[in-house]
Amino acid sequence: MAKDNRLYTLVKTTSKFPKGIRSTLWSKAFGRVVPMVGTANIRYLEVDKDHVTVRIENQRNMQNHIKGVHAAAMALLAETATGFLTGLHIPDDRILLIKSLHVDYLKVAQGGLTATATLSADQQKFIADNEKGELLIPVTVIDDSANEPIHCQMLWAWLPKRKKS
Repeated sequence: MAKDNRLYTLVKTTSKFPKGIRSTLWSKAFGRVVPMVGTANIRYLEVDKDHVTVRIENQRNMQNHIKGVHAAAMALLAETATGFLTGLHIPDDRILLIKSLHVDYLKVAQGGLTATATLSADQQKFIADNEKGELLIPVTVIDDSANEPIHCQMLWAWLPKRKKS
C-alpha cells in the first residue's frame, strides 16, 4: 500500500480496533470523501492490501420496484470495493478515477449483497511503479443466498494531480 496515502494511514491506524468500530470509522471516513457511499450505508467488512469486502443491505431506500436491490446500488457496491482497494495503493499526489464500469445483471438480488475486490501482487507493483496508468480491478458480488446477481468489470485509472499555480 502507498505509505504516503491518507487512506492507508487510516486503515493502518485503525487495524487493531474491534471490527465493528473499525468498520464504522472506515464507512464514515470514506462517506465524507464520497458522499453517495455514506448515503447508501455501505459497510466495510474487511480491508487489507490485497482485498476489500463491503456490504449493503436490501433496505427500502436501496430497492427497485420489485423489492430487490436497485441496479445502481449494486453497481455502487462493486465500484466502492474496487475504488477503496485501488485507492489504498495510490499516493496522495495522484488522483484516482473510474474510467469505465461494465455490469451484467443476472438475477434479482433479494437479500443483502457483499462485494469483494482483489489486487494481485503484480497489480500492486504496477500501481507503485507507474505514476499514471489504468487497471481492470476484479470484483465478485454475491447475495445472501451465495448467488452472483451481477458480473462486473471496473477499470480504474490514476494520474498525477495538477500542481496549483
